[in-house]
Amino acid sequence: MGSNLKYVYPVFDGINLVVIRIGGSGLGNLLYPYFRALIYANKYNLKLIDPVFKSIKPSLLLKSKQHRRLYNYTITNSIKGLDRFLILLKKREGEFENSNAEIKCFKGFYNGFKPFYGYEVFLLSQLKSLVKHKEINLEKFQNNICCHIRLGDFKKHHGDRNIKNNTRLPIEWYISALEFLMKKNKGIKVYVFSDGNQNELKNILDIPDVKFEISNDPIVDLLKMSQGKYFIGSYSSFSMWASFFSSGTTIWNKNIFNKREFPQNSETILY
Repeated sequence: MGSNLKYVYPVFDGINLVVIRIGGSGLGNLLYPYFRALIYANKYNLKLIDPVFKSIKPSLLLKSKQHRRLYNYTITNSIKGLDRFLILLKKREGEFENSNAEIKCFKGFYNGFKPFYGYEVFLLSQLKSLVKHKEINLEKFQNNICCHIRLGDFKKHHGDRNIKNNTRLPIEWYISALEFLMKKNKGIKVYVFSDGNQNELKNILDIPDVKFEISNDPIVDLLKMSQGKYFIGSYSSFSMWASFFSSGTTIWNKNIFNKREFPQNSETILY
């Protein structure tokens, strides 16, 4: 650690306009650099420069109102506003990596989930602090099934076994996984979280005891999904974070699971 180091800065992608970003990654991808920065700041008692969660994406205009998510979160005790602008203004991007720089930056995925094992409680508390002003009922999910179906901007799957990242898993797979779990757990309820609409999800929502659960806040949804006795994940980093924070059992599609990418701290069923 450089002797002049004062700050840590999680660098988020997109066009950063100081108070808001244009475009950039979804919340799941942003949590990798954000959490690494939090751990480092806490370990060395450094100040966190606000990374600006708030983002506007052109694709939001194509979504229904409940799916227009701006990631408008406030980080307690982070450096914001004019102070943030002045600190970043006097440091050129190239100086961030200098061993004597005042700012240490954290970008991208780096080592996946490896840096986060052992920090689950700390990171969960930090995640909750971003939505601390909201009343969240988590109890109803605790003995039931939570299922995340990522559709949105993901490509459709065409039936081969080689399912690539940013690809939709077939709705039929989710239905089969649900039936597998519901047969073993009579009377269990299912809560589906998805950026798809009711029509796209009709076949799964028509199953008895399956309900559509959505809020306009992705962190709230992530916290809810992590409470399930079982969690059925999609091929997205958002699902991976729900699994990371879960104390239940995660069901992954056997054709996507890769130990280097997926969290390893919850019980796993490959289906």
